[in-house]
Amino acid sequence: MESRIAVIGAGNGGTAIAAHLTRLGAEVRLCDLFPSYLEGIIAEGGITLTENGTSVKYPVSMVTTEVAKAIAGVHLVMVVTPSFTHKMIAEACAPYLEDGQTVVLNPGRTAGAVDFFNTIRKNGCKADVVIAEAQTLVYACRKTGPASVEIFGTKKQVALGVFPASRTAEVLKVLDPLYPQFVPAANCLETSLSNIGALFHPTPVLLNIGRIESDPNDFRYYIDGISPSVARLIHNIDLERLAVAKAYGVTVETAEEWMLQSYETHGDSLYELIQNNEAYHGIKGPHTIDVRYVTEDAPMSLVPISELGHIAGVPTPNIDAVIRLASTIYERDFRAEGRSAKNLGLEGMTVAEVLHFFENGEK
Repeated sequence: MESRIAVIGAGNGGTAIAAHLTRLGAEVRLCDLFPSYLEGIIAEGGITLTENGTSVKYPVSMVTTEVAKAIAGVHLVMVVTPSFTHKMIAEACAPYLEDGQTVVLNPGRTAGAVDFFNTIRKNGCKADVVIAEAQTLVYACRKTGPASVEIFGTKKQVALGVFPASRTAEVLKVLDPLYPQFVPAANCLETSLSNIGALFHPTPVLLNIGRIESDPNDFRYYIDGISPSVARLIHNIDLERLAVAKAYGVTVETAEEWMLQSYETHGDSLYELIQNNEAYHGIKGPHTIDVRYVTEDAPMSLVPISELGHIAGVPTPNIDAVIRLASTIYERDFRAEGRSAKNLGLEGMTVAEVLHFFENGEK
């Protein structure tokens, strides 16, 4: 494969994606704005990827903290960072993006592509670039050391939204040889409102917060942390998400349908599907409440779903309750600092105007 690809972010997903793309024969440039994430990879001369019990070391062609070097002349930029860093990454990329490049957020969480696009334009970028967002990270994975990562499972399909939606086909043509798992979404509203992290992340942390703060023993995040009662609340939050999607004419999967589509699992309820998902068994719970499952997914996932609901006149009382509880516990105003309608430039729009914006990139 003759291709140059920049991967921005050397965390769990970024190292897995960089190693996989190197395995396919791509020239991969791995970039992170924080040098500490790269030191081990530089020292080891590559990334050791473990999958299905087999470990292989893959050398990466470039490892750098300089965005300009990483994205110069590449056709694809894979951004694999928490969504609260998307604005910072967009600001760093804006002066150096080139005509014809595609940027993919892995994942975008909710309204990530729009936020990224608005940011590069505000920072003077006039290049003809397309911004896409994955509905979720293609892997269930964790770094096992400074230069090693293990893939526990790979999702069978991941929806990809493109901004503007009219350019979806050209982005999928670029991605298909690398990740055939990507399937087209109608638009970025579909991927944004298909954000399963909004369901599976903030609520279980809040409902296990005593255990996280006081229990020194590891617990399995999904298997132990999502009990039948926790799953019940997640299910009701999911119903609100589905109602918001319906108001925008977007078809999204239920959490149960998504589980069956993404993993080899079985069960008659959300709780059973989680318990029977082997890919979740190796994922441990956090040791601190300062975890991106809340600090990322409350402002960048739940807030925009709630705000889109407010625009459409759809009530979201359970989602709003989680945002309020998280804001109180963390002593932060997640709604004000997150992807609110105001911060996304959607304030005052009607549902029809929002739909036009996502389809054509024009207000």
